[in-house]
Amino acid sequence: MEQTQPFVIDYYSKDIISKAIAAAAVGREAVGVYTGGHYDSRPNVIQFAADVGQLARKGVTSFHISVERWRYPMQIAQVNTNSSSAPQARYDTLRTGWDFVVDIDSKLGLEESTIAARLICELFERYGVKQYGLKFSGRRGWHICLPWEALPKQIDYKPAEIGYPSVPRILARFIADKISEQFKSELDRQGVPKWRERLESLGTNPSEKDKFIFIELEQDWGARHLVRAPYSLNEKTWLVSLPIKPEQLTSFSPDMAKPEAVMKLKETQPFFATQTGCAEGIVRDALDWWAAQKKEERPVAKREIKWEQRINEENFPPCIKLILSGLKGGKKRSLFTLINFLRFANWSWQDVEAKLFAWNAKNSPMLPRTTILGQFRWAMQQNRSINPANCSNEMFYKSIGICQPDNFCKNKLGEITIKNPISYPFRKMGVSRKANSSPAEQASDDKLKAKSSVVMRGFSCDECNREFKTMQALAGHKTRTHGG
Repeated sequence: MEQTQPFVIDYYSKDIISKAIAAAAVGREAVGVYTGGHYDSRPNVIQFAADVGQLARKGVTSFHISVERWRYPMQIAQVNTNSSSAPQARYDTLRTGWDFVVDIDSKLGLEESTIAARLICELFERYGVKQYGLKFSGRRGWHICLPWEALPKQIDYKPAEIGYPSVPRILARFIADKISEQFKSELDRQGVPKWRERLESLGTNPSEKDKFIFIELEQDWGARHLVRAPYSLNEKTWLVSLPIKPEQLTSFSPDMAKPEAVMKLKETQPFFATQTGCAEGIVRDALDWWAAQKKEERPVAKREIKWEQRINEENFPPCIKLILSGLKGGKKRSLFTLINFLRFANWSWQDVEAKLFAWNAKNSPMLPRTTILGQFRWAMQQNRSINPANCSNEMFYKSIGICQPDNFCKNKLGEITIKNPISYPFRKMGVSRKANSSPAEQASDDKLKAKSSVVMRGFSCDECNREFKTMQALAGHKTRTHGG
C-alpha cells in the first residue's frame, strides 16, 4: 500500500532503525533524498541517531552513504576550490579507505538477481571469505559488501586507499566474468519461466555475447559514489534495504523487508562486519586477471633473437631476477613474463618448464600446477614469438615491486633507457666484453649489438648501424651504400 509521510517519520524515529543508519554512516558522506527524488546538499554527515528522525521530519524519505571513508567528510567540499592539484589526488589525501559493494540489479527480477547473488557469495566463500555483508536493495536486487577491513592494505605495492576507484572497477568486472556463464546455465537449469522471451520484451537480444547482459552489476564507480544505506527505505517499493545473513538468501521473501516487520526486530544485522584481510586472495587474482586482458600491450616481436648460446642468469635484468627469487603477488603476470623472456634468451622448452616449476616452489603461495602447465602449453602452441611486456607497463613491473633498475638499465645521465627486459642482456654482455677485449673483438660485439636491435627497433645495417623499417629498405641501402 502507499505509505504516508507520517509513517516514514515513525519508521525513521524508531531507535533500532535510526541507530543502525547512524552507525553505518560513521566516517562517510551521508545524504538524504527527499520526496520527488532530489538529493540534499553534499557533503553532509549523520553525527547522531537523532539526526535520522529529524531529517525524516524535514521530508527525507531515504538515506545514501558513500562507499569511500573519509578522514573529515565535510572537508570534501574544499577539494573543488583547491586548484593546486588534480581532484583525484586531493580526494586521496582525505580518503581513509573504501568498501567494495557489488550492486546487483537484474533486468529479469528478484528471483534472477538472487541466483546471481548466490553465485557471488559462493565465489567469495571459495576464496576463503566467510564473513561479508549482504542486503536486499529494497526493490529487485542485492548489495554484497567486502568492507575495507577485509581488503589488503597494500594493493600492487601502493596504499590501498588510493586504489579507488580503479580497484573496485576491476573487482566488479572480475566477479561478473567469473559468474556470467554459470549464471546463464543456472537460469536454464532451474527453468526460470521464459527468461529469454522476457529479455527480448525488454529490447535485449539474449544471443549477444555481452557478459553483463543478464545482470546489471555496478562497474564504473566514480569519486564519491553512494549506495543506499542499510535499513533505508526504497521509495519505489516502500520496502527496506534490509541486511540479512548469507544463509537467509535463498529463503528470503520481500515480506521480510516490509517496514512494519523490520520495526519489530529486536536487533539489527551489520552490513560492514567482516574478517580482517580475508579478501586478499580475490583482489590479487582480480588484478592478475585484469592484466591478462590487456593483450594489446604485449608487443609481438618481428623476429627471433639470433644468439648461438643460452643467455645465463647472471646476465638477466633485475626484474627477472626478482621474479625468480619468488613472489607473493603478481605471479600470473610474471609467469607470462618469464616464459617469453626465457625463450628470447634462447632457453629450450624443456629448460623453461623446469625453471618455471623451480621458480614456483619459491612463491608464497605457489601457483596451481595446472596454471603453470596451461600457460606453458599455450606458449608452445603459438606460431609466433611474443615479447615480455615493455618496461613502461606498470601492471607487469612497477605495480608488483620488481622494477628496480641498475646501472645497465640507465645511460650516463642516469636516465632509464632499457625499454624491454630482453634488451638488457645484450647491453650487459656488450659492456662486460668490451672492458676486457681487443679492438677487433669490440668491433664484433658492436655488430652483434646492432643485429640484436632488430627485435626492438626494426632492421639494422651491420656495416653502419643505420636502421630501417623493412628488410626491403635495408637491402636497397646495402646495395646503394655498401655495394651489396
